[in-house]
Amino acid sequence: MRVLIISRFCASPVYRAKIAALARQPGLEVSLLVPAEWKEGAQLFTCREGEEEGYRIFTGSLIFNGRVGGHVYGSGLRKALQEARPDIVHMEEESYSFAAAQVLFCLSMLRTRPKFITNNSENFDIALPWRSRKIEKVVFRRADALLVFARTARARLLRIGAPPQKVRTLPQFGLDPKLFRPPEPGERGNVFSIGYLGRLVHSKGVDVLLRALAGLSGEWRAQVVGDGDERETLERLARALGIGDRVEFVGWVDHSDVPGYLRKWHVLALPSRMTAHWREQFGRVLIEAMGCGVVPVGAATGEIPHVIGSEGFVFPEDDVEILQKILQKLQNEPRERERLAQAGSRRILEEFTWDVLADKTHRLYEDILAR
Repeated sequence: MRVLIISRFCASPVYRAKIAALARQPGLEVSLLVPAEWKEGAQLFTCREGEEEGYRIFTGSLIFNGRVGGHVYGSGLRKALQEARPDIVHMEEESYSFAAAQVLFCLSMLRTRPKFITNNSENFDIALPWRSRKIEKVVFRRADALLVFARTARARLLRIGAPPQKVRTLPQFGLDPKLFRPPEPGERGNVFSIGYLGRLVHSKGVDVLLRALAGLSGEWRAQVVGDGDERETLERLARALGIGDRVEFVGWVDHSDVPGYLRKWHVLALPSRMTAHWREQFGRVLIEAMGCGVVPVGAATGEIPHVIGSEGFVFPEDDVEILQKILQKLQNEPRERERLAQAGSRRILEEFTWDVLADKTHRLYEDILAR
């Protein structure tokens, strides 16, 4: 079976781990088309053509680079289709994206049309331009499968008329359990530690965490890892709350350094809040934390409650008092904390390693190809 995956995400090496895991699946020949350059905010990712860990990389130039849902390939797509000769084209873009429409058009010109899959992570009823709405309807009709990351994304597709028989749920975020592993003895200190890792923006609700920490009794420390527009505001808030000396703002770190921070924490907090145009689509840091034996605590918004499951705690969005009570409970009950940490680690090994997800994806490909 030959599969061509088209993904702007995989311009970043972090996301290519799942492509390598897929390439290890027996009987699966994987090729990858990525932008030669992809702009993600202030970051610029570059990628070169060649062989990498058992799969071939094609690159192409983009028109409207950096526009999520609005970019198309100026080059590279035709070459990838001709040389990869895929049985399945797996498009890691939303069904309403211009790139999805471009790929569908190119597939219609082929003598033998491959099966076509799109990824869908959008879980919010956003107001799409008429062109995007029309593209989405065409993709719904012509795609062989509409892959969703999570339950809330599935619910959105069904609300707007996607054929239920085409919608398949399969997480797209995984991890390497050798990197995201529980701490060795002595690697985590005895002082109760709480961490946050992510963007420092209003939608992430870090201010809620700081206010909850201010009401926490006993000995504790906290780290805020990440950067964003609200960093200075949050640092001032920590000082105003009298906890500036116990909360360390680390700044942005490379993804390779993330496990080292997570293994120092007992609890990870993800206090995201829904805005007019966004709600949490998954929360990758939650599974990374659980892999490192950290108890996740998150706001009841978007996909967070489903990712945390019974291995952590969920609190009402923006509710400082309940978050503070949860943190206090976890500080006061180390045995319960350890029970949850071990349960989370087991679940990650069962559901979220790259090899587990690759096996599930392979079986999905086989099912779609057999239809």
